Amino acid sequence: MSLLLSTRATQIGDSPTLKINATARALKAAGKPVIHLGGGEPTIPAPQSAVDAIVQKANSRKIKYTPSSGTPELKQAVLNYTKTHYNYTFDKSHVLISAGAKQALFNFLLAAVEPGDEVVFPAPFWVSYPEMVKLAGGTPVVVKPAQGLRVTADEIFKAVTPKTKAIILNSPCNPAGHIFSADFIQQIVQFAEEKQIFLVMDDIYHQLVFDGAKTPNPCAFAKDFNNLVLINGVSKLYGLTGLRIGWAVCENKELIAAMGKMQAQSTSCNSDLSECAAAAALNGPQDCVQELCTILEDNRNTLLAELAQIPHIHVEKPQATFYSFVDFSYYSQDSNALAAYLLEKALVAVVPGRAFGAEGYLRISFCADKASIIEGVRRIARAVADLPRKN
Repeated sequence: MSLLLSTRATQIGDSPTLKINATARALKAAGKPVIHLGGGEPTIPAPQSAVDAIVQKANSRKIKYTPSSGTPELKQAVLNYTKTHYNYTFDKSHVLISAGAKQALFNFLLAAVEPGDEVVFPAPFWVSYPEMVKLAGGTPVVVKPAQGLRVTADEIFKAVTPKTKAIILNSPCNPAGHIFSADFIQQIVQFAEEKQIFLVMDDIYHQLVFDGAKTPNPCAFAKDFNNLVLINGVSKLYGLTGLRIGWAVCENKELIAAMGKMQAQSTSCNSDLSECAAAAALNGPQDCVQELCTILEDNRNTLLAELAQIPHIHVEKPQATFYSFVDFSYYSQDSNALAAYLLEKALVAVVPGRAFGAEGYLRISFCADKASIIEGVRRIARAVADLPRKN
């Protein structure tokens, strides 16, 4: 018998964002002056409340297994957070704590999707959606907008078939930074209820908004909460990417229990230290979130001002997140090749749009420091100026 990998292993691609991170780190380790504008990680220090909780827990010398679905303390913190931001009261049986929002979403797909089921989501999309759906045995159905970067509700409706098991929405959106309107969210919530399909709201960026914007609350439009799944975590809002703590909230106890079984048979439970720190961040002072928004909004404005100096590109002003999604199709229709060229020629790391379902675009992050943003975009400008001109 030959030692062959599974079909699953050969069909699933690498994470483009993690691959870019690894390449950029390797170049930096080799002494190259790389500027990383491809990351999705705030550079702010961890909240003091989270740090204090880690130290206190470590000093107790009691760092043990936690309950598989999460500690009661962290579940209560998530419930309080959800009540504050979604104006709806769930209970602890409706919450699953996971090793990041990504695992929470993967647990959902494993628990809900049968082979042949379809999962619908709009482009541009987070890079892991298609691969995670395929890993769960489902079929990803990508809805590309007829115009611009925002799908309409009707475009989503037309993509739904009798095989559709779920719709996934990421609002605010990685990579484009736009927020779906309240009317759009209301239409999708009501449609999913009528069709009896799951609606998964990937809300990991829902507080990182600018210019006084607000992210619409899907709970405000729901009547039957059994099909509405809220995914969130502490990575982006608090800069606590290293904790790997996220969660899913849904009133469908059977679904949450099934997701918990998937988790119990894979990672068993979450880190004791991480759960303590995440609860402390959620329960502690929240001014750090607004401070991060202020920094990111200033960084966004700096990035847009620099990008405006590059001819023949187009970018829609991000309303949220810490990403811009820039149309570089004038310079190259092959975003993978362009991203590789910029890393080699300019030593600037960005993420190709192909990974997000939008060829010709590059995702440029503005969560780096302002000096890196300015220098990075100026390097990009010089590099693309050296490309052959179109007739």
